[in-house]
Amino acid sequence: MAVTSTQSINLFIKNQHLSFFILAHKIGINRSTLWSWLKFENELTPERKTKILNAIGELINENR
Repeated sequence: MAVTSTQSINLFIKNQHLSFFILAHKIGINRSTLWSWLKFENELTPERKTKILNAIGELINENR
């Protein structure tokens, strides 16, 4: 089974020990909205993916 981009992002978030709540707050959305984006492949538009990845990078840099 191929790993989808939403699955890859979910695993990366978990492997980095990031909180979905804090990530959603960093993006400026509700945690349930983030969950929806990462649960359904068609919800993860390129713009949303960019927002998520940018926020992950920022959170990782803040924790160093």
